[in-house]
Amino acid sequence: MVLVVMVALTPVHAATESSIPINGRYAVLTIKIYIPLTPKWAHDVVLNASIAWNRAQLRYIQGGPTKALTATVYNFVETVDGTATSTVSFSMPAAYAAIAVGWTNYNFAPGTRTSIISTQTYLTPTIFNDAQANNVTARRYGFWLALHELGRVLGLGSLMDGKDIMEPRYFAARVDGIPQFSTLDLYALHVLAQGNAPNFVSLPDGVQDQFIPATYFLLNPYSLVAAPGLVPSVNPSTVQAPEPRTSSLHVRFFRAFII
Repeated sequence: MVLVVMVALTPVHAATESSIPINGRYAVLTIKIYIPLTPKWAHDVVLNASIAWNRAQLRYIQGGPTKALTATVYNFVETVDGTATSTVSFSMPAAYAAIAVGWTNYNFAPGTRTSIISTQTYLTPTIFNDAQANNVTARRYGFWLALHELGRVLGLGSLMDGKDIMEPRYFAARVDGIPQFSTLDLYALHVLAQGNAPNFVSLPDGVQDQFIPATYFLLNPYSLVAAPGLVPSVNPSTVQAPEPRTSSLHVRFFRAFII
């Protein structure tokens, strides 16, 4: 049994209107991401989360309600050659482990607090370990957690609305539910990809915030089958898709955790 309680540090935003805080923006559109190869199930969950973010951005650009005119998106590309600018670890430093199940630190360009050069993401080994390989609940929760932290990597802050993937708090129903991207999430990434880094991004007048299941972009995320066409034939170990920000002064997952 898993009991998780999450609280928030700053910045956090109660969703009384359609706006989301921004932590920063990646200086490049192609984000090379390193995901530990073991445990394999955990690697594949995070890989699927990166695919989902990539494909969601593309879908938004191609047919979103704001009718974006350019195809500029962030693109996660898996790498194992030491050139990653976004690194994932299935471990937690002691300073974070007592309070968090996921954490992303940012490295900003000198003299800025908006231009992200690289990120380090920690995912709790309490979930992301070999023993959980056949635990469907762990896979579902891991997928949700990975999506949230990759949203952090992309520069998105927290939304306290109870349903967005950038909602940092734990609700029991969320483990069995399907994580969802919002129009606001994807529009904000479009704004960042254009080279802007405002403190907040709001939807344009007349555009409603709608939701789409993250699983829409995968064949079967919980059995870890990636959607077709996303793995380049030149290198079966890599995946191409959309992009992320830097520092640790923003909302994180916090926990009272029992397994």
